[in-house]
Amino acid sequence: MEEKDAQVIIALSFGQGRNKTPGKSNEALARVIANLDDKYNLPIVAQWEIADCISGRLSEPGDLVVREHREKGNYLDTYEVLVQAKIHCDKFGFAKAAIVAHPDHAPRCAAVAAKIGFDVLIADTTDIPYDPESIQDWTRSKQIFTEQYEPKAMEYYRQKGYL
Repeated sequence: MEEKDAQVIIALSFGQGRNKTPGKSNEALARVIANLDDKYNLPIVAQWEIADCISGRLSEPGDLVVREHREKGNYLDTYEVLVQAKIHCDKFGFAKAAIVAHPDHAPRCAAVAAKIGFDVLIADTTDIPYDPESIQDWTRSKQIFTEQYEPKAMEYYRQKGYL
């Protein structure tokens, strides 16, 4: 699938700034979404950290901001965001998704999205930085994320059947 074939943009956040601010990584992801939106004018499903950066673009019926887990008190993880995106997109017939995520997070995002039924394209996010000030320590550096966090997350996702 090529970008022009996508029916929806699905944006997954990466870390979070202090005081519930988006943080540097999510601000950079928001710029990617803005460029895709300018080029293709697609509906956007975005996790809140990114949505807060692009709120002026989220006004169409097909748009959705994912702010919390459906089960109160549970962590809003990648799987939950994508499940909520799928429930929403099914209502509109959106099956072809351009996934916007940090480049080191994108493979897991795409694998989960494909597993739950999306036709997936990973948008180019090669220039998205890590945020050394993120409140989520696993999103502060490539070494921490790729060597410590992501292998454990992938194993957990495999065990849960999300991949």
